[in-house]
Amino acid sequence: MIIKNRNVLLSHGNVAGRRIVLDIMEAGLTAPDPYENTKKVVRLENGKLILGHPDFSQPPGQEPVVYHLKDIRSIYVVGGGKAAQKMAKGLEDALGDLITTGQVNAKKGESVILKRINVTLAGHPIPDSDSVTGAARILEIEKGAREGDIVFWLNSGGGSALKALPAPGIMLEDLQEIYRILYFGCGASMPEANAVRNLLTVVREKHPKHVRGATLVQLLTNELPRRLRVHMPAAASTNEYERAIQVLNKYHIWDKVPQSVRTFLNKADPAYLRPTPDELKQRPYYIYQVMGPEYLIDAAEAKTREMGLNTTVLATSLNDVEAKPVGSIIAAIAQEAEVLGRPLKPPCVFLCGGEVVVPIGQETGVGGRNQELVLAAAARIAGSDNIVIGSVDSDGTDGPTDVAGGIVDGLTAERIRQSGFDLAEEINRHNSNPILRALNDTIFTGNTGNNVRDLRVIYVSQSQSG
Repeated sequence: MIIKNRNVLLSHGNVAGRRIVLDIMEAGLTAPDPYENTKKVVRLENGKLILGHPDFSQPPGQEPVVYHLKDIRSIYVVGGGKAAQKMAKGLEDALGDLITTGQVNAKKGESVILKRINVTLAGHPIPDSDSVTGAARILEIEKGAREGDIVFWLNSGGGSALKALPAPGIMLEDLQEIYRILYFGCGASMPEANAVRNLLTVVREKHPKHVRGATLVQLLTNELPRRLRVHMPAAASTNEYERAIQVLNKYHIWDKVPQSVRTFLNKADPAYLRPTPDELKQRPYYIYQVMGPEYLIDAAEAKTREMGLNTTVLATSLNDVEAKPVGSIIAAIAQEAEVLGRPLKPPCVFLCGGEVVVPIGQETGVGGRNQELVLAAAARIAGSDNIVIGSVDSDGTDGPTDVAGGIVDGLTAERIRQSGFDLAEEINRHNSNPILRALNDTIFTGNTGNNVRDLRVIYVSQSQSG
């Protein structure tokens, strides 16, 4: 079972509704494992290495690439992220001792499951010295690859912290501060945060700049769905350094970030930009997306239909908006169904994916986006006999806490009051974790080794009078 404390979560509250929500979550969280898809993309057949599969090629429809084993000098595996080990395990099992060496950076708390490829357990969401050490080893392997070699680059969410090798003139402490300010302080969106921090590191998104001559194969566990075109707000500038500075000014933090960061961004060294089209052509380069959030949502949706429930997906990828209003909105949708039978008639389930944000500013509360979201929903569904709402991070850790998320129902608000907490005050302090812990309503999975953002399950049962 992915959800480790299921029995505790079913010991109180709307038990029947909670059981349904947890069953759906279990199905969803089990699905986004990239191991099998990796083995479909990379396989050995009759003395040949076959790369590619019609379901995973980027762009779609790309023909498989065939290499005779006798023509391959060395095979290297590098990368980092919360799903990197599972992709690497697929490569180990597909290629065995054909792998020369490798380096993967995974999140502290994961179990090491690789045998041929070295694993460094590093810091996330704030990078640490192990992030630097592992990233330096990745860079060494990439720069040592030559024509006739194949370098597999395993890319998944979390890599910005796990592979944080500071650019010259920037100390690890400077990176840690900029990550704290962007991630916790101002609640910058992921594209905005990446616009800054990707420039400040040597490895992140720059693998094609380091691999010269060798074939580069990116295996990607993406946080955006493969079948959905997501329209992002237009950047104010196409110049990457100008864009980073604009983000820092937008949140009024330019004067708060370390001086080394300001100096680096103002210098605008082109060596640390993303690869240009010409640089991408300097070696054979193939991309295969082996996992995405559609697996999470599709599996959850299939489970609801198997259970005979009316269901719809509100959004596979609802990102970069604040958790508190999203919690209130999904609660309002649930109430609409409960009272008026629209847009779905109960018993029904609404599903939602993506990644919301929590800008904590100067507050010192402890929590995460999923925990804050369900508490905001709890305030609105208070007294309902029919609504249960759960929200979890697919990687198993919600914000800086050790839980995946939380679950609430119509009894939660009263239980919070009886426990001595002021719900509105604690939400404003972004202090969701202590409340849910006190209620035994945090969802615990441990590190899952997957990363396709979040899963929210909103269940509305049929009322007794209906």
